[in-house]
Amino acid sequence: MRIRLTLLELLGCCAMFAQQEKQLHEVQVTAFRRMKDTGLQQTVLDTTVLHQNVALSMSDILTQHSTLFIKSYGRATESTAEFRGTSPSHTQVLWNGMKINSPMIGTVDFSTIPSYFVDQATLLHGASSLTRTGGGLGGAVDLHTKPLFDQGQTMQYIQGVGSFRTFDQFLRYTYGGKRWSSSTRAVYSTSKNDFKYTNYDKIGRPTERNRSGYFDDLHLMQDAYYRDGKGNRIGLIGWYTHSLRGLPFLSVDYKNDTDFKNEHLLDAARTVVSWDRTINDWNVGARGGYVWQDNQYDYYTTRQSYSTDITHARSRSQQGYVQANADWMPRQNWLLTTDFALYYNHVRSEDKSPFHIGDNYNLGRAEYNLSLSAKWRPVKNLSLSTVLREECYRRDFVPVIPALFAEYVITPAAKKKKTGGHLILKTSVARNYRYPSMDDLYFQPGGNPNLRPERGITYDGGLECVVQRKDFSMKSNISAFDSYITDWILWTPNAKGYWQPSNLKRVHSYGTEVMTSVEVKMKHQWKLGVTGNYAFTPSINKSENLADDDASYGKQLVYVPRHSANISGRLSWRTWTLRYQWTFYSERFTTTSNDVSYITGRLLPYYMNDVSLEKTFQWKKVHASIKGVVNNLLGSEYVTVLSRPMPGRNFEIFIEIKPQWKH
Repeated sequence: MRIRLTLLELLGCCAMFAQQEKQLHEVQVTAFRRMKDTGLQQTVLDTTVLHQNVALSMSDILTQHSTLFIKSYGRATESTAEFRGTSPSHTQVLWNGMKINSPMIGTVDFSTIPSYFVDQATLLHGASSLTRTGGGLGGAVDLHTKPLFDQGQTMQYIQGVGSFRTFDQFLRYTYGGKRWSSSTRAVYSTSKNDFKYTNYDKIGRPTERNRSGYFDDLHLMQDAYYRDGKGNRIGLIGWYTHSLRGLPFLSVDYKNDTDFKNEHLLDAARTVVSWDRTINDWNVGARGGYVWQDNQYDYYTTRQSYSTDITHARSRSQQGYVQANADWMPRQNWLLTTDFALYYNHVRSEDKSPFHIGDNYNLGRAEYNLSLSAKWRPVKNLSLSTVLREECYRRDFVPVIPALFAEYVITPAAKKKKTGGHLILKTSVARNYRYPSMDDLYFQPGGNPNLRPERGITYDGGLECVVQRKDFSMKSNISAFDSYITDWILWTPNAKGYWQPSNLKRVHSYGTEVMTSVEVKMKHQWKLGVTGNYAFTPSINKSENLADDDASYGKQLVYVPRHSANISGRLSWRTWTLRYQWTFYSERFTTTSNDVSYITGRLLPYYMNDVSLEKTFQWKKVHASIKGVVNNLLGSEYVTVLSRPMPGRNFEIFIEIKPQWKH
């Protein structure tokens, strides 16, 4: 009841502001961009949010500034994103237009993406993901780097020192001229990561250390753009990652860490070449990309001066990508778009573990993707959009994927420069498909080549309210969704003693999402900014019972919180900035029956509080700052995944030096 009242109050607030701005009219933002976003439910994270802390990965950013649930196995370990109660494989991730989901398992580890390597992140919720790519039954995350033309030369160095012998270094050099833009970035992070925690999974609740949780990560990125002044722009972006991580022992593990070694080594290289041309009513472009990844998992004993393999797994994947697109605006109220993409994935998967049965696979797979869309504004305040998408995997075509979007401007925006606002109603409906990953089809033992694509249908509706005054601005978005997914792929143990995927599950996911941001300028150079996100996401299993004792029907999916929320506050005065971050997740069940009669049946709700204080300095052409950060301010004890402890209160200090030269 309290949740409903909150939504009604926020709707009332939007209506009140709409009445106050009743005499204002719509801002004419060159319809080209405005029409392209017709009906979309999206969250845009800009450079300010992404670059506020060099130590943060994209998993941290999404946890603190979105409605997504990040399933993390611990600090600097695998972190995957879940949209609207779906699985991590239902979240598609693009980097500068190229899809980077693992062709093996279909997911992306966001802990390996430094937030400093991303200049803009757009989260496309539900049906909105179809405007970028298919397969996002929950949604899509679109990551971009941006050129900095006409910005002159800038160098930035940041040194961070923190708890658990953590060291973070960031170096960036940028050049932005009239024709050329170039940026070179490097991030190097190391940590023993041996924090203490109270082990509630062992008798006596002993205090232990996070054993073997060290990490050593290096990221390098180079981008270069050229524009000729005649509407053409060419870009080249390269990104290399080398990551060595020790995999921490479970809190229920009694083994001696000196006798066992458990490591993951990742080497990855990604490259995208792009060409865009804008002239008159046309915007055309082409892209090509390549991704190479080498994953190594080793788990072995080191007793008596010799080692014995328990797990010795290797996987090497290569992905080639070409894409072409064209946007045409024949009239002010029409926008036609076409997009074609071709991917070729090749994976060589090996497992030489002594307990592994069978040989893995060495296969390639081509994927084709064609989309056509039309956007039409029949009257001033109404915009309609349709998207048709066709996909093919090897020789298997999925049915045509349709999506319909509409938005109506209830209260148009202002033509005044310093005041304005609008109230927009958005709605959409779409069908979507996700083809099985290569592990789902071919992994040995257990791969099932007879799997069908997962199917989903999603309904969306919401209100967007924007208010702009001289010293005050507010943007709120309230949406409701209803989603049905059938042929959900689920791995279950079979009679032969190993796990195998099947199209077993039907899931009904529904709920609401609320996103609000407020900016206030006050007297004496005080500024206040607050953003908040809330998600209510029941995700219910509607499958038939697999056995007589199966109690999963009608229950919440494993590890999916029904409630999640976060609030970010920023208070600045002259050269001082105080930031506060609050994050909340409700309980998550660890069994399909949601049985809480035993202690490991659920993970308790938790609240997280982080705070930082920053002081900046300016000397002619040199900018500098010092920042102190306290994570988990109240020392909360919590886990996101069963038996994977998280750190308590910890600290980090950052020093930044940034000389700048005008071009």
